[in-house]
Amino acid sequence: MVEIVHNFDPNQFMWLWAKYVVGFNERYHCTNSIQGNYSRKFSKNNPRLAATSSVLFDELDWGSYGAIYVCGVSKRGYRKKQNYPHNVHAAILPEMGAEDQWSFEGWHIALHNGRFLPIPQSPECLPDRYRRLAEEYTSCRIFRWAATYFSDQGSFSQTQ
Repeated sequence: MVEIVHNFDPNQFMWLWAKYVVGFNERYHCTNSIQGNYSRKFSKNNPRLAATSSVLFDELDWGSYGAIYVCGVSKRGYRKKQNYPHNVHAAILPEMGAEDQWSFEGWHIALHNGRFLPIPQSPECLPDRYRRLAEEYTSCRIFRWAATYFSDQGSFSQTQ
């Protein structure tokens, strides 16, 4: 199972969640563009998240999802709609035995049995067919990741 060790403070986020990704719906942006179940363990709504730094993603069977997407909408700048650069985004590919590290603005994740996937930094990195979509799609990091990942993969690859 994928395990993360993190230093997230759920009180610093409007929303903080992870989703087991099984597909991509190009008709939507944000969380609706990635199909799959939300983690109940890695959720701001889980009071235990603040009390532990380790989360084992064992809510679904290994191989039944292609990736795990972590998103945190920061409270920093939220009232003035200036939170975008402070929002957390991380995409994880399950990979038995792999170890990886991720850091952003003081937040850290150590990853066991997985590796971090790149999230395209600009709309120019999107596959051609998505570049002319409205800005709410092309500026959305979740959409950019899913559009690129599923274009490259065709469908998710299962790593045993």
